[in-house]
Amino acid sequence: MAQAETAYTNGRQSQVQELGSKDVSLVARSTKIATRQGEVAVETLRAGDEVVSRDLGLIRVRWVGVLQAIELPIRVPAGALGRNVPARDCLLAPNSRIWMRGTEFETAFAAREVMVPVKDLVGWHGITEHVSHAPTTDYFLVLCDTPQILTMDGMQVEMRHAGADMPEFATVDADEMAFLFPELLALNPKSDKWRRRLDKHEAAHVVEVRKRA
Repeated sequence: MAQAETAYTNGRQSQVQELGSKDVSLVARSTKIATRQGEVAVETLRAGDEVVSRDLGLIRVRWVGVLQAIELPIRVPAGALGRNVPARDCLLAPNSRIWMRGTEFETAFAAREVMVPVKDLVGWHGITEHVSHAPTTDYFLVLCDTPQILTMDGMQVEMRHAGADMPEFATVDADEMAFLFPELLALNPKSDKWRRRLDKHEAAHVVEVRKRA
Protein backbone atom coordinates (compact mmCIF):
# COMPACT_ATOMS: atom_id res chain seq x y z
CA MET A 1 0.00 0.00 0.00
CA ALA A 2 1.34 3.40 -0.93
CA GLN A 3 1.83 5.97 1.76
CA ALA A 4 1.53 9.56 0.63
CA GLU A 5 2.53 11.98 3.36
CA THR A 6 2.69 12.49 7.09
CA ALA A 7 -0.51 13.69 8.76
CA TYR A 8 -1.79 14.15 12.28
CA THR A 9 -4.82 12.51 13.87
CA ASN A 10 -5.81 13.64 17.37
CA GLY A 11 -2.35 15.10 17.74
CA ARG A 12 -0.54 11.89 16.75
CA GLN A 13 1.62 11.47 13.68
CA SER A 14 0.26 8.98 11.16
CA GLN A 15 0.54 8.22 7.47
CA VAL A 16 -2.01 9.10 4.83
CA GLN A 17 -3.11 5.86 3.21
CA GLU A 18 -4.42 4.69 -0.14
CA LEU A 19 -7.17 2.17 0.48
CA GLY A 20 -6.98 0.78 -3.04
CA SER A 21 -8.74 -2.56 -3.42
CA LYS A 22 -8.33 -3.61 0.21
CA ASP A 23 -11.49 -5.29 1.46
CA VAL A 24 -12.14 -3.36 4.66
CA SER A 25 -15.33 -1.68 5.93
CA LEU A 26 -14.84 1.79 7.40
CA VAL A 27 -17.06 4.74 8.29
CA ALA A 28 -16.22 8.43 8.15
CA ARG A 29 -15.86 10.77 11.11
CA SER A 30 -19.16 11.96 12.67
CA THR A 31 -21.02 8.79 11.66
CA LYS A 32 -23.45 7.92 14.46
CA ILE A 33 -23.22 4.39 15.86
CA ALA A 34 -25.95 2.76 17.95
CA THR A 35 -24.85 2.00 21.53
CA ARG A 36 -26.42 1.16 24.88
CA GLN A 37 -26.57 4.91 25.55
CA GLY A 38 -28.11 5.71 22.16
CA GLU A 39 -26.39 7.02 19.06
CA VAL A 40 -22.92 8.52 19.48
CA ALA A 41 -20.31 9.78 17.02
CA VAL A 42 -17.99 6.92 16.11
CA GLU A 43 -14.88 8.93 17.01
CA THR A 44 -16.07 9.21 20.63
CA LEU A 45 -16.39 5.44 21.05
CA ARG A 46 -13.91 3.69 23.34
CA ALA A 47 -12.96 0.11 24.19
CA GLY A 48 -15.46 -1.32 26.66
CA ASP A 49 -18.44 0.63 25.31
CA GLU A 50 -21.41 -1.50 24.28
CA VAL A 51 -22.69 -1.22 20.73
CA VAL A 52 -25.71 -2.73 18.99
CA SER A 53 -24.88 -5.81 16.91
CA ARG A 54 -27.41 -7.25 14.48
CA ASP A 55 -26.64 -10.83 15.56
CA LEU A 56 -25.75 -10.55 19.25
CA GLY A 57 -27.57 -7.49 20.57
CA LEU A 58 -25.35 -5.44 22.86
CA ILE A 59 -21.68 -6.35 22.55
CA ARG A 60 -18.53 -4.77 23.94
CA VAL A 61 -16.10 -2.89 21.73
CA ARG A 62 -12.54 -4.19 21.89
CA TRP A 63 -10.83 -1.46 19.90
CA VAL A 64 -11.49 1.60 17.73
CA GLY A 65 -8.96 2.51 15.06
CA VAL A 66 -8.63 5.42 12.66
CA LEU A 67 -6.70 6.06 9.49
CA GLN A 68 -6.53 8.94 7.05
CA ALA A 69 -6.99 8.07 3.40
CA ILE A 70 -7.03 9.99 0.16
CA GLU A 71 -10.07 8.11 -1.19
CA LEU A 72 -13.32 10.05 -1.11
CA PRO A 73 -16.13 8.38 0.83
CA ILE A 74 -19.33 7.10 -0.75
CA ARG A 75 -22.43 8.96 0.39
CA VAL A 76 -25.56 6.93 1.02
CA PRO A 77 -28.35 9.53 1.32
CA ALA A 78 -31.02 9.32 3.99
CA GLY A 79 -33.73 6.80 3.05
CA ALA A 80 -31.81 5.38 0.06
CA LEU A 81 -32.24 1.77 1.23
CA GLY A 82 -35.67 2.02 2.81
CA ARG A 83 -37.67 3.97 5.33
CA ASN A 84 -35.11 5.76 7.55
CA VAL A 85 -32.32 3.54 6.18
CA PRO A 86 -30.03 5.25 6.62
CA ALA A 87 -31.56 7.71 9.06
CA ARG A 88 -29.31 10.46 7.71
CA ASP A 89 -26.68 10.75 5.00
CA CYS A 90 -23.97 8.20 5.78
CA LEU A 91 -20.36 8.33 4.52
CA LEU A 92 -18.54 5.03 4.05
CA ALA A 93 -15.19 3.98 2.65
CA PRO A 94 -15.67 2.63 -0.89
CA ASN A 95 -15.10 -1.02 0.01
CA SER A 96 -17.45 -1.00 3.00
CA ARG A 97 -20.12 -3.68 2.85
CA ILE A 98 -23.76 -2.99 3.64
CA TRP A 99 -26.07 -5.71 4.94
CA MET A 100 -29.21 -6.14 2.87
CA ARG A 101 -32.05 -8.64 3.17
CA GLY A 102 -34.95 -9.59 0.93
CA THR A 103 -36.85 -12.63 -0.31
CA GLU A 104 -36.15 -11.36 -3.82
CA PHE A 105 -32.47 -12.31 -3.37
CA GLU A 106 -33.17 -16.02 -2.92
CA THR A 107 -33.49 -16.86 -6.61
CA ALA A 108 -30.37 -14.96 -7.64
CA PHE A 109 -28.10 -15.72 -4.69
CA ALA A 110 -29.70 -18.63 -2.80
CA ALA A 111 -29.70 -16.41 0.27
CA ARG A 112 -31.99 -13.78 1.77
CA GLU A 113 -29.14 -11.87 3.36
CA VAL A 114 -26.29 -10.40 1.33
CA MET A 115 -23.31 -8.13 1.96
CA VAL A 116 -22.94 -5.52 -0.78
CA PRO A 117 -19.91 -3.26 -1.37
CA VAL A 118 -21.19 0.32 -1.24
CA LYS A 119 -18.97 1.41 -4.15
CA ASP A 120 -20.91 -0.97 -6.39
CA LEU A 121 -24.20 0.77 -5.57
CA VAL A 122 -23.06 4.18 -6.82
CA GLY A 123 -25.67 5.66 -9.12
CA TRP A 124 -28.59 3.90 -7.44
CA HIS A 125 -31.06 5.86 -5.26
CA GLY A 126 -28.74 8.85 -5.09
CA ILE A 127 -25.72 6.90 -3.79
CA THR A 128 -22.68 8.79 -5.02
CA GLU A 129 -19.07 9.67 -4.34
CA HIS A 130 -18.99 12.44 -1.75
CA VAL A 131 -17.33 15.59 -3.03
CA SER A 132 -15.10 17.20 -0.41
CA HIS A 133 -12.50 19.98 -0.41
CA ALA A 134 -10.51 18.17 2.28
CA PRO A 135 -7.44 16.33 0.93
CA THR A 136 -8.06 13.30 3.14
CA THR A 137 -10.86 11.58 5.04
CA ASP A 138 -10.68 10.15 8.56
CA TYR A 139 -12.05 6.60 8.49
CA PHE A 140 -12.89 4.56 11.59
CA LEU A 141 -12.90 0.83 12.29
CA VAL A 142 -14.80 -0.60 15.28
CA LEU A 143 -13.74 -4.08 16.41
CA CYS A 144 -15.47 -6.53 18.73
CA ASP A 145 -14.20 -10.03 19.58
CA THR A 146 -15.69 -11.34 16.34
CA PRO A 147 -16.82 -9.68 13.09
CA GLN A 148 -20.15 -7.92 13.53
CA ILE A 149 -22.81 -6.04 11.62
CA LEU A 150 -23.25 -2.76 13.48
CA THR A 151 -25.82 0.00 13.12
CA MET A 152 -24.28 3.11 11.57
CA ASP A 153 -26.60 6.08 10.97
CA GLY A 154 -29.47 3.61 11.12
CA MET A 155 -27.91 1.36 8.45
CA GLN A 156 -26.36 -2.10 8.92
CA VAL A 157 -22.63 -2.03 8.12
CA GLU A 158 -20.05 -4.80 8.43
CA MET A 159 -17.16 -4.25 10.84
CA ARG A 160 -14.41 -6.85 10.82
CA HIS A 161 -10.70 -7.25 11.51
CA ALA A 162 -8.47 -5.66 8.87
CA GLY A 163 -6.01 -8.56 8.97
CA ALA A 164 -2.55 -7.66 7.72
CA ASP A 165 -3.61 -4.03 7.35
CA MET A 166 -4.11 -3.54 11.10
CA PRO A 167 -0.72 -1.83 11.67
CA GLU A 168 -1.81 1.01 9.37
CA PHE A 169 -4.45 2.14 11.86
CA ALA A 170 -3.84 4.51 14.74
CA THR A 171 -5.82 3.73 17.86
CA VAL A 172 -8.37 6.27 19.02
CA ASP A 173 -7.26 5.62 22.61
CA ALA A 174 -3.46 5.72 22.33
CA ASP A 175 -2.81 4.56 25.90
CA GLU A 176 -4.47 1.20 25.17
CA MET A 177 -2.48 0.39 22.04
CA ALA A 178 0.47 -1.46 23.56
CA PHE A 179 -1.80 -3.57 25.75
CA LEU A 180 -4.42 -4.49 23.17
CA PHE A 181 -2.54 -4.79 19.91
CA PRO A 182 -1.11 -8.31 20.39
CA GLU A 183 -4.61 -9.52 21.25
CA LEU A 184 -6.13 -7.72 18.28
CA LEU A 185 -3.80 -9.50 15.89
CA ALA A 186 -5.05 -12.80 17.29
CA LEU A 187 -8.73 -12.00 16.68
CA ASN A 188 -10.56 -13.77 13.88
CA PRO A 189 -10.33 -11.53 10.81
CA LYS A 190 -12.92 -13.42 8.77
CA SER A 191 -16.55 -12.46 8.37
CA ASP A 192 -19.36 -14.96 8.90
CA LYS A 193 -19.65 -17.61 6.20
CA TRP A 194 -23.41 -17.91 5.94
CA ARG A 195 -24.00 -14.45 4.50
CA ARG A 196 -23.31 -14.12 0.81
CA ARG A 197 -20.64 -11.48 0.12
CA LEU A 198 -21.23 -10.11 -3.35
CA ASP A 199 -18.74 -9.07 -5.99
CA LYS A 200 -19.14 -6.15 -8.42
CA HIS A 201 -21.21 -8.05 -10.97
CA GLU A 202 -23.47 -9.56 -8.33
CA ALA A 203 -23.96 -6.14 -6.74
CA ALA A 204 -25.20 -4.80 -10.08
CA HIS A 205 -27.71 -7.64 -10.09
CA VAL A 206 -28.92 -6.55 -6.63
CA VAL A 207 -29.97 -3.23 -8.13
CA GLU A 208 -31.84 -4.96 -10.92
CA VAL A 209 -33.53 -7.34 -8.49
CA ARG A 210 -34.61 -4.47 -6.24
CA LYS A 211 -35.99 -2.53 -9.21
CA ARG A 212 -38.22 -5.48 -10.08
CA ALA A 213 -39.31 -6.19 -6.47
